[in-house]
Amino acid sequence: MATQDSTARGQAETRAARAQMQAEMAAQAWSDLASAERSRDDNTARLKALRLAREAEAVAAAKVAKAAKAVPKARAKKKA
Repeated sequence: MATQDSTARGQAETRAARAQMQAEMAAQAWSDLASAERSRDDNTARLKALRLAREAEAVAAAKVAKAAKAVPKARAKKKA
């Protein structure tokens, strides 16, 4: 009888230890997933900011180019 009790107790301890280890691994996996999502979101925000800055620069450059083209035409009309 004592052998069966100790065997059952050992199996129960093994199951409990395994369940505890699985719970710890699951918590670590969720933590890793959240970290990866934060990293992805940060990178997306950084890239969006760079894209918007590049687009704003292109718009400003187009306005300057358009203004530069308009100036010679106005001067040409004045001379004629």
